[in-house]
Amino acid sequence: MLIPSEFIIYKARIKESVLAAKQRRDLRFKPLRNVERLHVSMIEFQKLNEILDDDGNDFSPSLSYNSQNSTAVIQWMPSPVHDNFAASLIESGFAARQNLRSEIAAHLVVVGSQRVGAFRGIYENSTEEPDVLFKYRRQDRKTSYTAVVEIGVSESYEELVDDAKLWIEGTREIITVILIKVEENPAYRSPISKFEDDDVENLGFPDYKDLDTDMVISKDPNSTFGPLQINNFVWVNKMSVFLEIWKRDPLNGQAKQQGTRSYFVPDNATSELDLKLSDFYPLNATDGGDTKFSLTFDILRLHLEECREELAVERCRDTLRDIAKCRDNLDDEITLLNDNVSLTRMRVPILGLQTGE
Repeated sequence: MLIPSEFIIYKARIKESVLAAKQRRDLRFKPLRNVERLHVSMIEFQKLNEILDDDGNDFSPSLSYNSQNSTAVIQWMPSPVHDNFAASLIESGFAARQNLRSEIAAHLVVVGSQRVGAFRGIYENSTEEPDVLFKYRRQDRKTSYTAVVEIGVSESYEELVDDAKLWIEGTREIITVILIKVEENPAYRSPISKFEDDDVENLGFPDYKDLDTDMVISKDPNSTFGPLQINNFVWVNKMSVFLEIWKRDPLNGQAKQQGTRSYFVPDNATSELDLKLSDFYPLNATDGGDTKFSLTFDILRLHLEECREELAVERCRDTLRDIAKCRDNLDDEITLLNDNVSLTRMRVPILGLQTGE
């Protein structure tokens, strides 16, 4: 038989286990960022890089460092929106290249993420991985960087502007930086965060392993990029996407936005962006003058429609899976507590009592 003081200790230990599990679960309901920025010294960044390189994890994040503001950027596994945008832009870049003169197109290369460390000035110790990188092969067979695309889904607009400054003010070669910002309004937060675990079980969700994009329903059938629901809960909010062109100011060498911001999502936004060859290629007298071409957004819009549904499934699946794991962990903790806490040998120093003697 438990005396009152023993029961209080036993109950307190169970409550502590419950609270620990809930705290782990609640972390899942905070807005997720696939990009984290830390203010660290260059030496600290190098140590962080070594640790992540040596952990043997195939899913280690990519790292970059801005020495101007001592900021390390940790890029975790990108969201479906980010990955699809990068792939679409590379595809659009290849399509646009076909419209250029063959002797120039052969020297212009479009690639995905690639770590770059050739910065100068206050950015000398920086490293960066752009989402899309344009390069050209010179006559001496060496490669130079000419333009980059930075895509912000988890990143803020201000953080994208810092990236533009790094590329333009920290190099002599980069001609153009294209910033693409994906905005979700309102910002995502799990729609079931207010429910307790037991209540979630009664909401009618399928097993997280059975979730599929066929279960995603548009809350507004008249809007291609409106809110998306699964089981009557919104997992992706209305999205808009804008694009800006940044270049080097010829007067002071600083990064400066060129022209106006262009929206290509929502539905009634612009369908293409007019560019010039000189935005991506260092022309000389033998190249026969500048050439205009357009970067179309049809592919990006189509891929965004698809990956928004994937994002809804990913968010719903991750939330339900983590709730299930926390519930299982809690059951294991309580079982372990019951197996290992010998109440008949428990000492209660507060009352000066000892049982089982």
